[in-house]
Amino acid sequence: MRSSDAAAPARGHRPLTVTDLLRGVDRRGQIRRTPALTLSALGLVHAASRRDLFVLFAFQFAAGAGAAVQLLVAREFLQELIAVSDGAAATGLYAPVAGIALTGLVVAGAQAMAQHRQRLLGELVGRHAFDRIVTAASAVDYRAFETPRFHDELQRASASGELRILDMVNSVSQLTGALITVAGVAFVLGAIEPLLLVLVLLAAVPVLLAAIRNSRETYAFDYAMTPESRERAYLLDLMTSRSAAKEVRLLGLSSHLWRRYEALTDERLRRLRVFLSGRLRVSLLGATASAVSVMLALGALVALLAGGQIDVAAALTAGAAMQQLSGRMGAITGAASKLIESGMFLDDYRDFVALADAAAASRDELVRAPRAAMVQDAPDVALDDVTFTYPAAVAPAVRGISLEIRPGETVALVGGNGSGKTTLVKLLAGLYRPDRGRVLWHGADAAAIPHEEIADDMCVLFQDYLEFHLTALDNIAFGRAGRDGTLEDAVAAASQAGAHEFLDRLPAGYGTRLGLEFHGGHELSGGQWQRLALARAFYRGGSFLILDEPTASLDPRAERALFEQMRRLAAQRSVLLISHRFSSVRSADRIYVMDDGRIVESGSHEELMAADGLYAEMFTIQATAFLADPVPTSSF
Repeated sequence: MRSSDAAAPARGHRPLTVTDLLRGVDRRGQIRRTPALTLSALGLVHAASRRDLFVLFAFQFAAGAGAAVQLLVAREFLQELIAVSDGAAATGLYAPVAGIALTGLVVAGAQAMAQHRQRLLGELVGRHAFDRIVTAASAVDYRAFETPRFHDELQRASASGELRILDMVNSVSQLTGALITVAGVAFVLGAIEPLLLVLVLLAAVPVLLAAIRNSRETYAFDYAMTPESRERAYLLDLMTSRSAAKEVRLLGLSSHLWRRYEALTDERLRRLRVFLSGRLRVSLLGATASAVSVMLALGALVALLAGGQIDVAAALTAGAAMQQLSGRMGAITGAASKLIESGMFLDDYRDFVALADAAAASRDELVRAPRAAMVQDAPDVALDDVTFTYPAAVAPAVRGISLEIRPGETVALVGGNGSGKTTLVKLLAGLYRPDRGRVLWHGADAAAIPHEEIADDMCVLFQDYLEFHLTALDNIAFGRAGRDGTLEDAVAAASQAGAHEFLDRLPAGYGTRLGLEFHGGHELSGGQWQRLALARAFYRGGSFLILDEPTASLDPRAERALFEQMRRLAAQRSVLLISHRFSSVRSADRIYVMDDGRIVESGSHEELMAADGLYAEMFTIQATAFLADPVPTSSF
C-alpha cells in the first residue's frame, strides 16, 4: 500500500510537490493498466446493480447510435434540399425531416434516461463502496487506527470509493457511446474524403496527451494534500460540533482555530494555483496544436470544394461530419483521460478494501487450524510476560506483565495516570496483540482462537463509553445486537444498573430518543449516561466483565449501591475493575498495582496496606484528602 507519510511535510523540510510525486508515477504503466482498472470498476458497479448498469449502457448505446443515424439522415435532407432548389418536388423532404425529428427525439430521450439511471446507479455504487470500506475498517487490526497513515488511506479510499468508481463507469459508457458515433461519422466522412478523416483524428491527439498529463497531476496533487485536508476537516469539526462547542467557547478558541484553518486553506490555495497554472499551460498547448490540425482539415475541405473534387451537398455533409466527429473525439479524449485519472484513485480504494480480504483470510486460516485446547481449572483470563509498544512510541506502554483472573473472582487494577491500565485492558480484550508474551483464555493462547469467540463471551465498559443518540432501548440492546431480546430483558439490565427509574420517566419511556442532535431528543446527565452504559454491559452478559472507571460520573451513594449490585451479579463471572477510587477496589479478591507499565505490587487490600508500598501510599493520600480539615478558601 502506498504510504502517505511521504506526503506530509516534515518539520524543517520542503513540502512535497506535485512534481516530486509525479516522478514516482509510471506514465506508460498507468495507461497500460487502465483497461484492467476499468474492468475492475465495472465489476464493482456490476456487484452494486447489474440491471442498472446494463440499462445505462443500453441508453448510452442508443444515444450514440442515434447521433450517427441523425447525421446520415441530415445528409439525405441536404441532398433533397439541393434537388428542390434545382426545381424538384418538395415531397422528397418529408421523409428526411421526419427522420431528423424522430432521431432527435430518440437521442434526447436516451440521454435523459441515461442521466436518470446514472444518478440512481451513483447511489447504489456509493452504498456498495462504503459497505466494502466499513467492512475493511472493521476488519483491520485496532492498532492501525492509531497511525496517521491509516487515516490518510481511509480518507482517500472514501473519496475514491463512491465518486471515482462511478466516474470510471460513466467514462466507459460515454466512451462507448462516443465510439459508436465516431464509427458511423467516420464511415460517412471517409467515404467522402479519407484525408479529411485523418486530419480530424489527428487533431484529437494533442488534446488527449495533454489530458493524460493533467490526469496524473490531478491525482498527485490530491494525494499530496490528503494530510492537510484531514487537518482542515478536523479544525472545522472543532469549530462546528456540539461536543467541542462548550470548551471552544469558554476558552475563546474560535478565532484562533479559524486562523489556523485559514492558514492551511491559504497554503492549499497557493499550491492549487501552482498546480492549476501548470495544468492550464498543458491544456492550452494541447488545444493550440489541436486547433492547428482542425484549421488544416477545414482548409483541405475548402480546397476540395474549390477544386470541384466534391459537390456542395457532400461538402456540407463533410463539414457537419467533421464538426460532429471533432466533438465526439473531444468526448473520447475527456472520457479516456478521466479513466486514467480515476484509475489512479481507484488503486487507493482497492488497496484499502483488500485489508478486509486479508483479515478474512487470516480468520479463515485460524478457524481451519486445530482448536486450542482449554485447560481444566485454568484462570478465565491470564497474561504471561506480556509487553506491548504503541506504533511510533519509543518505550513500551506495558512490559513484562503477568496476572490472572479466576472464575467468579473480582480483580482490581489501580495505578496513576499513564501507568498502562487502559493499554492492559485493550490487550485483555483482544484489541491489541502483544509484542511479546501471551494472552491466555481459559488456559489456551488467545492468538490461536478467533477473536469473535472471545469477544462473544466478554463485555468491556470503557471509561470513554459511547453515547448513542438513538432510543434508550437501542442504547441497551446494542450490548448484544444479535440477541433476540425483549423489552423485559432491557428493563432487567437497566434495573441492575440503576437506570430503570429515570428511563421509565422519559416521555416515551425506553422508546425515547436520547441526545439533542435529532428532533425529539432528550438529554441525560453524565451519571445517567454512565448508568445506561452499565445497563448495556449487563445486557450483553458473558463470563468475563471488564469495567474501566464504571462509577466516574456517579455520586458516592449511587456508587456504593451500584457496587453492591455488581458484587451480586459477579458471583458467576470473572470481573476486572479499573478505578482511581480506592474505596471501590478495597473489597476485590486481589488488587494489582501498576506503575510505569509494570505490575509492582499485588495482593488483597489488607496485604497491600501491610506491605506499606505504593498502594498504601496512594490509598493514604486519597483517604487523607477526604478526612482532612477543609482547606481555607484564602489559601486556594
